[in-house]
Amino acid sequence: MRRALTWSVAAVGVVVPLIVGTALASAKDGRDRVATPPGGPAFELRIDPELDAAFGPRRVNAVQAAEIVTDRFGGQVVRAELDSEDGRPIWKIDLSGARVGEVEVDATTGDLLADD
Repeated sequence: MRRALTWSVAAVGVVVPLIVGTALASAKDGRDRVATPPGGPAFELRIDPELDAAFGPRRVNAVQAAEIVTDRFGGQVVRAELDSEDGRPIWKIDLSGARVGEVEVDATTGDLLADD
């Protein structure tokens, strides 16, 4: 009886912190991630889980889209966000220190779509 009680207390001491830690980690907004392009500074990456699931793997990822935009316009990427336009996946890339503020890149072809 005493051994069973000891094991129960030990199990609760391990399981409860794991459950609480998992719940706290899950409570954070899962859409905000940070990506670090090779040789460049980090930028904010926003991916809506529903869009991610709807589009599946994309030929052009956020880092590639950021490189396409900075090669064309210069500046520094501060945010990349997965979005949709006319039913296709696009990356909205926000820049600082460039002549444009936001550029859209087709996530399938890598073509530049629009800039603000």
